[in-house]
Amino acid sequence: MLALLAGCGSDDGDNDVQYTIEPQLEFVSVKFVAGATATPIDTVAVTFRYRDGDGDIGLTETDRDAPYQSYNFFLENGTTLTPVPGARVDVQYNQSVGTFVLVDPGTATGTLATLETREKPAFSELPPLVYPYSCLNYRAGSILVAAKNKGILNDSHVISDSLMMEEEKFYILSSIDNTFYSEQNKNALNLFVDFLVAGNDGTYTEFDFTRDLPTKVCAQGFDTRLPLLSALTPGHHTFLVFDFTITSDKQGEITYAMTSSGFRDLFHGKNLKLRLSLKDRALHESNSIETSVIRIQ
Repeated sequence: MLALLAGCGSDDGDNDVQYTIEPQLEFVSVKFVAGATATPIDTVAVTFRYRDGDGDIGLTETDRDAPYQSYNFFLENGTTLTPVPGARVDVQYNQSVGTFVLVDPGTATGTLATLETREKPAFSELPPLVYPYSCLNYRAGSILVAAKNKGILNDSHVISDSLMMEEEKFYILSSIDNTFYSEQNKNALNLFVDFLVAGNDGTYTEFDFTRDLPTKVCAQGFDTRLPLLSALTPGHHTFLVFDFTITSDKQGEITYAMTSSGFRDLFHGKNLKLRLSLKDRALHESNSIETSVIRIQ
């Protein structure tokens, strides 16, 4: 059952029950659907119910700034690394729109950390540029730094060009000459899905698509962004990989359809289940739920 609290949280308009401001999830169903074509795209679809006392689940396309930025970059300062946000921006450049990551140090000081930072004794424990760290912890170029923040750059950073955005000058650090130490910001996403695979002894172990692919290619896994649910009216809605049944501004049901041509290659003949959780806009974390077992055939 979904957790309820009397006298705490926000009132549901349908009755007098009050729900916690931390989202509460309840598993409904999960299924595997094999694709039928010569190069099949298979689907794992999971359905769950949610309740949220303050009705603030979901993010919009424009939610790119802190705390929802895509990345955290780091400023090297003595023997410490200070995280600073890196947000995706779409900017007019060379007669087309390019996607960059804007690093904004705010009031923080230091030098923007790169692959070379790990060569210094104080930072020798930073990961090397090999899989999976090459996917998870390093970003090659396409970085913007405002001219007013040039102090976070030094001679090791190669400025390839500049552009103007909202009457302000920004330096471009290209992908050819710069490899920056970074981390993916978990708050950029709000729905988190773990694949749990049964071993021969029946014990379930997480398979992490960002770390465990035998091909050692960079992949994002199936963590994703739910859109702003408060913008949806009661009833049924379909949006990209989601089906929503909205009961009220504080509760409803979500089906998330995950597709891949690799499910059977990775998990054929194996039992697996999913573990799900989410965060709302205020970064309140939900309970974690597990699905029933499905078999990949």
